[in-house]
Amino acid sequence: MRIPVIANRDIDSPEKARAVLERTGADGIMIGRAAQGRPWIFREIRHYLDRGEHALPPRVEEARQIIVDHLADHYAFYGELAGVRIARKHLGWYATDLVGGETFRREVNQLESIAAQIAAVHRFFDQLAAYSDRLTYLSAPVSASWVEEALAA
Repeated sequence: MRIPVIANRDIDSPEKARAVLERTGADGIMIGRAAQGRPWIFREIRHYLDRGEHALPPRVEEARQIIVDHLADHYAFYGELAGVRIARKHLGWYATDLVGGETFRREVNQLESIAAQIAAVHRFFDQLAAYSDRLTYLSAPVSASWVEEALAA
Protein backbone atom coordinates (compact mmCIF):
# COMPACT_ATOMS: atom_id res chain seq x y z
CA MET A 1 0.00 0.00 0.00
CA ARG A 2 1.05 3.54 -0.61
CA ILE A 3 -0.86 5.00 2.30
CA PRO A 4 -0.13 4.50 5.99
CA VAL A 5 -2.12 1.67 7.55
CA ILE A 6 -3.26 2.11 11.14
CA ALA A 7 -4.45 -0.88 13.17
CA ASN A 8 -6.95 -0.66 15.98
CA ARG A 9 -9.46 -2.75 17.95
CA ASP A 10 -9.11 -3.26 21.66
CA ILE A 11 -5.40 -2.53 21.85
CA ASP A 12 -5.19 -2.08 25.60
CA SER A 13 -1.70 -3.21 26.56
CA PRO A 14 1.86 -2.90 25.37
CA GLU A 15 1.86 -6.61 24.51
CA LYS A 16 -1.19 -6.27 22.30
CA ALA A 17 0.30 -3.24 20.59
CA ARG A 18 3.48 -5.12 19.73
CA ALA A 19 1.59 -8.24 18.63
CA VAL A 20 -0.68 -6.24 16.33
CA LEU A 21 2.21 -4.34 14.78
CA GLU A 22 4.26 -7.50 14.26
CA ARG A 23 1.41 -9.59 12.91
CA THR A 24 -0.19 -7.01 10.63
CA GLY A 25 2.81 -4.96 9.53
CA ALA A 26 0.71 -1.83 10.12
CA ASP A 27 2.47 1.52 10.20
CA GLY A 28 0.91 2.45 13.49
CA ILE A 29 -1.80 1.71 16.02
CA MET A 30 -4.79 3.62 17.30
CA ILE A 31 -5.74 3.57 20.95
CA GLY A 32 -9.31 4.34 21.94
CA ARG A 33 -11.13 3.07 25.02
CA ALA A 34 -7.91 1.88 26.65
CA ALA A 35 -6.87 5.52 27.12
CA GLN A 36 -10.00 6.30 29.11
CA GLY A 37 -8.74 6.56 32.65
CA ARG A 38 -5.24 5.61 31.60
CA PRO A 39 -3.82 8.44 29.49
CA TRP A 40 -0.29 7.21 30.24
CA ILE A 41 -0.90 4.08 28.15
CA PHE A 42 0.71 5.81 25.17
CA ARG A 43 4.05 6.18 26.91
CA GLU A 44 3.75 2.66 28.35
CA ILE A 45 3.35 1.28 24.84
CA ARG A 46 6.16 3.44 23.42
CA HIS A 47 8.48 2.30 26.22
CA TYR A 48 7.62 -1.37 25.62
CA LEU A 49 8.08 -1.10 21.87
CA ASP A 50 11.41 0.71 22.25
CA ARG A 51 12.88 -1.34 25.09
CA GLY A 52 10.97 -4.63 25.26
CA GLU A 53 10.19 -4.12 28.93
CA HIS A 54 7.37 -2.58 30.89
CA ALA A 55 7.68 0.99 32.07
CA LEU A 56 7.14 1.64 35.73
CA PRO A 57 3.55 2.68 36.49
CA PRO A 58 3.02 6.41 36.91
CA ARG A 59 3.79 7.95 40.25
CA VAL A 60 0.72 8.40 42.42
CA GLU A 61 1.30 12.16 42.60
CA GLU A 62 1.57 12.46 38.82
CA ALA A 63 -1.70 10.56 38.32
CA ARG A 64 -3.40 12.65 41.01
CA GLN A 65 -2.34 15.88 39.28
CA ILE A 66 -3.50 14.65 35.87
CA ILE A 67 -6.89 13.73 37.31
CA VAL A 68 -7.33 16.95 39.29
CA ASP A 69 -6.38 19.02 36.23
CA HIS A 70 -8.77 16.99 34.07
CA LEU A 71 -11.58 17.51 36.57
CA ALA A 72 -10.96 21.27 36.76
CA ASP A 73 -11.32 21.56 32.99
CA HIS A 74 -14.28 19.19 33.05
CA TYR A 75 -16.18 21.15 35.71
CA ALA A 76 -15.37 24.47 34.00
CA PHE A 77 -16.86 23.15 30.76
CA TYR A 78 -19.96 21.37 32.12
CA GLY A 79 -20.71 23.27 35.31
CA GLU A 80 -21.37 21.63 38.65
CA LEU A 81 -24.58 19.69 38.09
CA ALA A 82 -23.69 18.00 34.80
CA GLY A 83 -19.97 18.05 35.56
CA VAL A 84 -20.29 16.02 38.75
CA ARG A 85 -22.53 13.45 37.10
CA ILE A 86 -20.39 13.06 33.99
CA ALA A 87 -17.18 13.00 36.04
CA ARG A 88 -18.36 9.81 37.73
CA LYS A 89 -17.61 7.72 34.65
CA HIS A 90 -14.19 9.32 34.21
CA LEU A 91 -13.29 8.74 37.85
CA GLY A 92 -14.45 5.13 37.50
CA TRP A 93 -12.17 4.66 34.51
CA TYR A 94 -9.22 6.18 36.37
CA ALA A 95 -9.80 3.79 39.28
CA THR A 96 -10.20 0.63 37.19
CA ASP A 97 -7.86 -2.12 38.37
CA LEU A 98 -6.23 0.07 41.02
CA VAL A 99 -5.96 -1.14 44.60
CA GLY A 100 -9.09 0.19 46.31
CA GLY A 101 -10.52 1.38 43.01
CA GLU A 102 -13.88 -0.34 43.28
CA THR A 103 -14.55 1.17 46.71
CA PHE A 104 -13.54 4.59 45.41
CA ARG A 105 -15.81 4.21 42.37
CA ARG A 106 -18.80 3.35 44.57
CA GLU A 107 -18.08 6.36 46.77
CA VAL A 108 -17.78 8.94 43.97
CA ASN A 109 -20.93 7.63 42.30
CA GLN A 110 -22.86 8.86 45.36
CA LEU A 111 -21.33 12.33 45.57
CA GLU A 112 -23.27 15.40 44.45
CA SER A 113 -20.76 18.27 44.51
CA ILE A 114 -17.45 19.27 42.99
CA ALA A 115 -15.93 19.77 46.44
CA ALA A 116 -16.99 16.29 47.55
CA GLN A 117 -15.57 14.65 44.41
CA ILE A 118 -12.26 16.49 44.68
CA ALA A 119 -11.99 15.58 48.38
CA ALA A 120 -12.67 11.92 47.52
CA VAL A 121 -9.97 11.98 44.84
CA HIS A 122 -7.47 13.34 47.35
CA ARG A 123 -8.43 10.76 50.00
CA PHE A 124 -8.09 7.95 47.46
CA PHE A 125 -4.71 9.13 46.24
CA ASP A 126 -3.51 9.69 49.80
CA GLN A 127 -4.36 6.01 50.45
CA LEU A 128 -2.55 4.94 47.28
CA ALA A 129 0.49 7.03 48.22
CA ALA A 130 0.59 5.41 51.65
CA TYR A 131 0.77 2.02 49.92
CA SER A 132 3.34 2.91 47.22
CA ASP A 133 4.75 5.93 45.43
CA ARG A 134 3.54 4.40 42.14
CA LEU A 135 0.10 3.28 41.03
CA THR A 136 -0.54 -0.33 42.00
CA TYR A 137 -2.76 -2.34 39.68
CA LEU A 138 -4.62 -5.47 40.71
CA SER A 139 -4.43 -7.31 37.40
CA ALA A 140 -1.57 -8.32 35.17
CA PRO A 141 -1.45 -7.28 31.51
CA VAL A 142 -3.75 -9.25 29.23
CA SER A 143 -2.16 -11.60 26.72
CA ALA A 144 -2.33 -10.89 23.01
CA SER A 145 -3.71 -14.31 22.01
CA TRP A 146 -6.88 -12.72 20.62
CA VAL A 147 -4.75 -11.22 17.84
CA GLU A 148 -3.81 -14.66 16.56
CA GLU A 149 -7.41 -15.85 16.70
CA ALA A 150 -8.78 -12.77 14.93
CA LEU A 151 -6.21 -12.84 12.16
CA ALA A 152 -6.63 -16.59 11.62
CA ALA A 153 -10.37 -16.18 11.00
